[in-house]
Amino acid sequence: MGNELEQIFARLHGTADFVDTDFSDLNATSSDGDNALHCIVRWGDLAAAKALIQAGIDVNKAGDLGYTPLHLACMQGNLEMVRLLIDRGADIFALSEGDAPFTTARLGGHDSICEILGPLMEETQKRDPQIWVRARIAQLRREIALLEGKL
Repeated sequence: MGNELEQIFARLHGTADFVDTDFSDLNATSSDGDNALHCIVRWGDLAAAKALIQAGIDVNKAGDLGYTPLHLACMQGNLEMVRLLIDRGADIFALSEGDAPFTTARLGGHDSICEILGPLMEETQKRDPQIWVRARIAQLRREIALLEGKL
């Protein structure tokens, strides 16, 4: 593990969510299911996000309430982070508890993000009219896995 990642993980260990997290697995999660990228996106640290993505972190990890890092960037209105995540493969159709990243941006009044996501979504839907069905199935599978874990 490189020095840059070690510094990122040291910062994360200073938070309550990640204090006991073993980052020998890059995709290790906090107790609520967030990975390191979720926290870095909340902090708005573009350089750290790039380092984690370059190292291979899961950009589409559904964490707390099903939010992906893209959902969080959209909520915060962080246009640069949104662009980075999309460029690195973030799923623009990922559903949290029913909402796509576009919806979280719209609810937050972040129109500039909606202006980016809207055309991308339209283009994808033209190529793949069933994209929303698959997104909903993926969301339901995550919910089923969480419920089965509580049995």
